[in-house]
Amino acid sequence: MRTSPIHRCSVSIAALTLLAGAAPALAAPDWDIVGIRLGMNPAQARAAIAAHAPKAQITDYTRQFVYSDGVQQKPLPGFLSVINASQGPTNKSETLEVMFSAPPMEQRVIRVIRTLVMYDDPLPMARAMASVTQKYGKPATVLEANMGSGNFSRWLEPGKTACGDTAPTSMDARQAPPVDNAPSGFSQYGLWQRRKLAPADASNCSAALVVNLVTRPGDAFVREIKFTMTDPGYAIPAMRAAAKQLADLEVQARKARLNSGAAPKL
Repeated sequence: MRTSPIHRCSVSIAALTLLAGAAPALAAPDWDIVGIRLGMNPAQARAAIAAHAPKAQITDYTRQFVYSDGVQQKPLPGFLSVINASQGPTNKSETLEVMFSAPPMEQRVIRVIRTLVMYDDPLPMARAMASVTQKYGKPATVLEANMGSGNFSRWLEPGKTACGDTAPTSMDARQAPPVDNAPSGFSQYGLWQRRKLAPADASNCSAALVVNLVTRPGDAFVREIKFTMTDPGYAIPAMRAAAKQLADLEVQARKARLNSGAAPKL
């Protein structure tokens, strides 16, 4: 296993306004990507990756938040941000990227991306669609990609609100809602709220699964498949909690700074 250097990220108190909302629902959809489900903890995700790809090259990426006392940057302990697994040669490869929410809430899987490259052995579009539908059921929407280079199938978590623009001409309808584990990663959600494209309570945002079958323009053979599923209903409240924690620590640190230090002799 290889571990990357820690990535540091700071957040302002103003981020709390964007991330306000109720606590997230505990249930995640029952979709899986090679056994990995939204809502899994890191140990469960590692076990699923190992079961699917025991010989894959695994890389852990960590992240670290910092806040300021007005003079110095103060770091919080680093946390597991992403597990990346890759295997196979360039023209016939598989890559898995599993992202986790940040503390102080329980760390859970909030995004899974799987990319299959099949240039050496492309799959007929009809067979690819049949395979995807057999696993996940009939998608809510199927939209063509630009220039006739494949399509996007999209599934939504039932009982919740689809976040983003669902118009067939919109790119939002061709992707899973973007999520991150840093508060600055949710600017898109704020834009959606202002356009009335997302609920005020972020925990009501539907999780989404998108499968992109990639062909050459006008071709009937799939040369790449990209699976993406995200859970904004947990990710956004988790970032709200992280932003609040940082803001509270910053207020305390600034107060301590103002009350410390010996005045010079005059």
